[in-house]
Amino acid sequence: MRPMPALTRVPMILAVLLLAGCASTGPAQREAAALARFEAAAGEPVTHFRFFRLQGFTVLGEQSLAVWTGPRQAWLLRVDAPCNELRWAPKIGLSSGFGQVSARFDRVLAGRDRCRIIEIRPIDTRALRAETAQAPGG
Repeated sequence: MRPMPALTRVPMILAVLLLAGCASTGPAQREAAALARFEAAAGEPVTHFRFFRLQGFTVLGEQSLAVWTGPRQAWLLRVDAPCNELRWAPKIGLSSGFGQVSARFDRVLAGRDRCRIIEIRPIDTRALRAETAQAPGG
């Protein structure tokens, strides 16, 4: 087999680079875009929220997650770093006192990590649904 002439290698290299540039966004970019959508739908920070049962959660990075406490009630939480196991935890828990989760006191329980909640913001779930529907691929 003969080596490929230099002139035919250049277009092939350009084609590979072009395809690499067109590849879908990676997990970090998708996570950052999701966090931006949640932040856009979140209100001002609050000191606490009532908590009876965790209905779902979405990890938005090593320090951010959304938790659902009802069908139309969600909260954007920011936790202290490092919270290494948050991104990979199949399930999480929340510490609480008398049915109330408080910023700077309670924690997100993810695997062996106990990550202190440093900020709580209520999420406007209708605005989030609208924002997600308008997002590319949403």
